[in-house]
Amino acid sequence: MERAAYRKQAHSVYYTQYHLVFVAKYRRKIFKKGVGSYLMGTMSNIVKKYPDLEILEMNTDEDHIHLLIIIPPKYSVSNIVRLLKTNSSRAMNIKFPY
Repeated sequence: MERAAYRKQAHSVYYTQYHLVFVAKYRRKIFKKGVGSYLMGTMSNIVKKYPDLEILEMNTDEDHIHLLIIIPPKYSVSNIVRLLKTNSSRAMNIKFPY
């Protein structure tokens, strides 16, 4: 069994993991092989801009994507979800306009 990886900031020690599920609009089955892999790459690029965030696992199904992500307490979860959804949807609309 693995030991928990506690992380440290200036005035806190934390161990937070969030399981986020992003669903396509109307549960449309749009995350096929190419679209799903592009979305996972886009999510990875977004997280690279924020070095405190870390994606532990990422997986797509035909109509949703699962993320297991570490979010430090200095960020609110709602702001990170907003950041991920807006930037990924913008990139997806540019790449796949249909």
